[in-house]
Amino acid sequence: MSLSVFFHPEKRPKFLEKVRCRPMFGGHGYYANGKMFALVREKSLYLKAGSGNVADFLLSGQMPYIHQCFGEYFPTNFYSVPMDVVEDETLLAQWVAKAIRQLGQTDQNEKASSALDSRRTRTPTTTSAVLNSHFF
Repeated sequence: MSLSVFFHPEKRPKFLEKVRCRPMFGGHGYYANGKMFALVREKSLYLKAGSGNVADFLLSGQMPYIHQCFGEYFPTNFYSVPMDVVEDETLLAQWVAKAIRQLGQTDQNEKASSALDSRRTRTPTTTSAVLNSHFF
């Protein structure tokens, strides 16, 4: 299987039927349930990585996609997929399923981090209505 199946809806395998696509980062972003799980750019496929699948990418020697914008570089949590996985439809389906599962994990992480992020919660400050003449 080549990456061309991602570009032609009529050639997509069954596990990619309900996937939405839109141009992004000079390539194409692929969405499941309204969230991006894959990116195809420069003849490479990148999938969303999280705690449930990042080891698969690292053990196969893959690197994250690094987005360049205005001379700065931003590593992402999307990792390149080995060509042997891209060419094997069964393996690719497993890797895509793991990437889509990471979308749910991202939701949980965002909720936890927003609960811990002190910048988002504003605590009311109390000021004393009584002036204390002993302090300057």
